[in-house]
Amino acid sequence: MPGRDDLTAVERWFISSGVPHFIDRYRAGTDIWTRALPILVATYVLGGLFALDLKHWSLAKNFAVAAAVIGVLLVGWVITNIVLRRSWRARPREIGKPELIAFVLGPALPSLIFQQYRDAVLAALAGVVVLLVVYLGTSYAVLPMVRWGARRMASQVLALANLIVRALPLLLLFNTFIFISTESWQVAGTLAGPVYWLTLSIFFLLGVLFVLSRLPPLLRDLSTFPSWAQVRVLLAGTPAFDFDCPRVGDPDPLPLTIRQRLNVSLLMLFSQALQITVVAVLVTAFFVLFGFLAISEPIIVSWLQTDAVHVLVRWHLFGRDLVLTEPLLRVAGFLGAFSGMYFTVVLATDATYREEFADDVRPQIHQLFATRLAYVWLLRHPASDDG
Repeated sequence: MPGRDDLTAVERWFISSGVPHFIDRYRAGTDIWTRALPILVATYVLGGLFALDLKHWSLAKNFAVAAAVIGVLLVGWVITNIVLRRSWRARPREIGKPELIAFVLGPALPSLIFQQYRDAVLAALAGVVVLLVVYLGTSYAVLPMVRWGARRMASQVLALANLIVRALPLLLLFNTFIFISTESWQVAGTLAGPVYWLTLSIFFLLGVLFVLSRLPPLLRDLSTFPSWAQVRVLLAGTPAFDFDCPRVGDPDPLPLTIRQRLNVSLLMLFSQALQITVVAVLVTAFFVLFGFLAISEPIIVSWLQTDAVHVLVRWHLFGRDLVLTEPLLRVAGFLGAFSGMYFTVVLATDATYREEFADDVRPQIHQLFATRLAYVWLLRHPASDDG
């Protein structure tokens, strides 16, 4: 009868497959923060080094302060362990609120000691940002998702190329007229900073919502099994293959939680997201090159109705000044993001591509659901010998 080690092997397989939320009682304290502990420790130390002043202090003073910073951070680590009644040098098996608070506030202490209050605030804010990124990246196994999506994209190269050949010419023709219009430069070319990125994120969010709205029927189909016999066939090649699941009968429905549904939806989205990103980057690169060759600096100045523009690169070729400017990059990026949203709709509505995509991801996702079914069944029947 499979034991705890077998269940652990399946849980690790879920993580490597990009669906860690299929694990029963998946908890942040033991399953997320502890896996990210090396990253947290490195960031903890780097955050404390905000107290250094490389510009105004001598090398010797910076080294001395760096040693003091590491000392303060180590003392903070030891105090946290003692307060939580652990060995002073223990590596935590579970990371809860006390450790997370120490992670955010600890790196700010050296800056406070040296009366660098701005650096202390930056260190604390950096800690909060790192925790958010680590939580999302580790909780939803982003790296395994990227690997999975890259493999799926490689297997769909031919279908993707055919779709690009059909969709891209009309898209480029349409966008070229937008690119050489004054209004597009006055709108996109003058956007800067967070407002520009928030504007681009609108296209991204619309594309994601459109694709997500079309996934529920596919998920319902892939998570449904007519018999345990089919489940056992799908378990081949997984750590759950030797589980003592029923061989006859119909498996009970196993509803997905919101996080599990989001997790598997993100997994299915990643291969398409990589494809859409490739198209958006290609369109952006095309307009950067086109603008660099065809749009002169005086034209850009007249379109933007400004005295000058920030030129990043200037190149004299065949008696003509070619310029790469900030407004050119902004407009090209804007059209690239818009093209990504357009291509998202094309991917979701093209019948041929949709069938090929479903046929490609169906076996893997179906196997994940079958393994989850066997995993949960064994958790509920640990001593059963039902065959």
